[in-house]
Amino acid sequence: MDHLIFFLLITTMYFGVNEACKKNHVVIHNELAPGIDLNIACRKDSIVHPPTRFHTLKYKDPFYIIEFEDNNQVPHDEKWYCMLSHGTRPKYWYDIEVYRQGYSARCGQLRSWIARKDGIWFTRKYHSPPGHVLNWKIQ
Repeated sequence: MDHLIFFLLITTMYFGVNEACKKNHVVIHNELAPGIDLNIACRKDSIVHPPTRFHTLKYKDPFYIIEFEDNNQVPHDEKWYCMLSHGTRPKYWYDIEVYRQGYSARCGQLRSWIARKDGIWFTRKYHSPPGHVLNWKIQ
């Protein structure tokens, strides 16, 4: 009986430790107003790189999502930046570091950014309300 318990303990630890890492998510929502589109231009690694992902998000459309894994080799290496803008030419904008890896790789991280008329709101938790973090820059 002792051998069975030991075997079950070792098996559980092995499969628990080798469980796949859930991907991280940056989620962007448009809650500006009916008829106002949110322009999204994202890039990885550096704020000076040109954007490689572009998307126009209509009001109350399903969110725009970036799904990725942290870099396991180099700490602080995984970074994502997004330029959010709306209005003509665009009038209102903000260039945000939407995700930065910590010292070690993390799994299942959420960064939820919500564009509203009064600014940009943010939360890291699936079940907690977002808070106002940034006012729009005006061009």
